[in-house]
Amino acid sequence: MLCLEFAIPPLPQFVTVGHAVWSPGDRHFARTFGVYDLLLVKRGTLYMTEQDKEYAVGPGKLLVLEAGLPHAGHRPCGEDTEIYWVHFIHGCPTAHIRREDIPWSSLLAKGTVEDVEPSAQQRLYMPKFAAVDVEALEPILRGMNEIHNRLSVENAVRLHLLLAELLAALQAECARTSAPEPAVRLARAAAAYLDGHWRQPFDLAGLEEELHFQADYITRCMKQHIGTTPLQYVLRLRLEEAKKLLGGTVLGIHEVAERVGIRDPNYMTRLFSARFGVTPGEYRRRLRQRDEGMAAGRDEDKE
Repeated sequence: MLCLEFAIPPLPQFVTVGHAVWSPGDRHFARTFGVYDLLLVKRGTLYMTEQDKEYAVGPGKLLVLEAGLPHAGHRPCGEDTEIYWVHFIHGCPTAHIRREDIPWSSLLAKGTVEDVEPSAQQRLYMPKFAAVDVEALEPILRGMNEIHNRLSVENAVRLHLLLAELLAALQAECARTSAPEPAVRLARAAAAYLDGHWRQPFDLAGLEEELHFQADYITRCMKQHIGTTPLQYVLRLRLEEAKKLLGGTVLGIHEVAERVGIRDPNYMTRLFSARFGVTPGEYRRRLRQRDEGMAAGRDEDKE
């Protein structure tokens, strides 16, 4: 399956939504415009062409027409065809990616108190053209239509929340219909186990016992499909948590190291410096200097 990859944030923004039953002989008109057009067919078949590629969007099928690409109906409906559509915009360029290449288990940098903008690593995925779970998606689309038909100041936020819910459901479709190879499943299972045990002393034997595979094979699978060895994965989780504790608490370096499962604070300092380019103490000093500077600036504005 081909999927669309959107950089987030921001999430795609709602434009409009609709629901209709097209009669035999109806055909989508030709146009090129700057919004994405998500089409879901409940019954019948909608025949669409996008940039010379033809699609027969039958019952239970979804097609996302891309912003800026010409599209048109290449033949009329042959029967009553019930469709939902959602138009949305997104400011960043969209990429195409095969479903099996989506790095579901890859770790992303967490936001910290030093950040002033969100991470640029996050992505949203949705099917380009696929069979989908209509029973799961239709209540969301119906809800969007109901709100849109009586749109007011009071309920507008709910409409945008439903779009986000729809996007999450579509991404779940990408994951649900994916059948990862055994090595991918093992890598994800190893990551899930480590997610729940990273504060404990690192124990490859425990990972072997849990997953019933040898440590060398587990390590190869994680390295290939997640990009880290089990130990590197655990250390990354520990260092990200240390970063949060340094910025959000007054704990000493020794206490921070203990909280994140690293017994030797000097070892944590070396790891922290190698990953983030500064020592834990310098990182904390920079945050305090920044906060003091911001506070001084606010005081000056009051004078």
